[in-house]
Amino acid sequence: MTGTLIRRRKELLGAGPAGRGGAEERRGGTQTGGTAVPAASTLRLCRRLRDRAASPSAGAAGPHGIPGGRRRGSRSAGPRGAAGARSQSALPSGEVHHGGVKLGMRSIPIATACTIYHKFFCETNLDAYDPYLIAMSSIYLAGKVEEQHLRTRDIINVSNRYFNLSGEPLELDSRFWELRDSIVQCELLMLRVLRFQVSFQHPHKYLLHYLVSLKNWLNRHSWQRTPVAVTAWALLRDSYHGGLCLRFQAQHIAVAVLYLALQVYGVEVPAEVEAEKPWWQIYTMDTEIP
Repeated sequence: MTGTLIRRRKELLGAGPAGRGGAEERRGGTQTGGTAVPAASTLRLCRRLRDRAASPSAGAAGPHGIPGGRRRGSRSAGPRGAAGARSQSALPSGEVHHGGVKLGMRSIPIATACTIYHKFFCETNLDAYDPYLIAMSSIYLAGKVEEQHLRTRDIINVSNRYFNLSGEPLELDSRFWELRDSIVQCELLMLRVLRFQVSFQHPHKYLLHYLVSLKNWLNRHSWQRTPVAVTAWALLRDSYHGGLCLRFQAQHIAVAVLYLALQVYGVEVPAEVEAEKPWWQIYTMDTEIP
């Protein structure tokens, strides 16, 4: 995987000024002052797909021409909708979770896809890119990073079903191939924007270690009576709907979700009152919970 990314990076950067110019135009971006700037062709493609989804003449078409005018809930399926640009907290990160589960992705690849998605919008302007296209490309890229490769056709069909529960898979027509090409181009653009830094440390391994040690620490009947472990994993999964994965260290997030799960069910750690320091500082010395 690392060798593939290095070869792609060399292709994008090229061997010289002429090579860089040709590669940048082909891959959909230019480099200005150390910041990746998308090529005009890529921006036109994203705008064309976005305008098609938001156009009244599109009928039941959803984002990128995917059939189905509304997603789950009452919001418009258009990437921006009539209300204009939305804040990052309202971005469709749920599509990444939903698509990852439907595609059979493991927990770590889904977490990587969400992290790529949020990090991309931290580096770029929200109004410049279609969040639904970025969501599909994040899933596609995360599958490569975590060695769980996915077919673009499967990603497109799952996204289509996300917006139209009763719809049929897209036909292999020009609209399908345009969407497929846009996902591949967007993947290369995201790699440049993120400077090929797409490997992340996730809280999952820390939370697993903390749960095993805490299970041996607590009373066996208290542990079996309350679903602390299930709640902690659910809280960790839901934390990827926002940008917590970018703001805090992985071990701190693991301790926080475990602490919250214990508080929800009122489970007390043995000898916590008599202890010299809180139980969570045994796992992470630099963590303070008010």
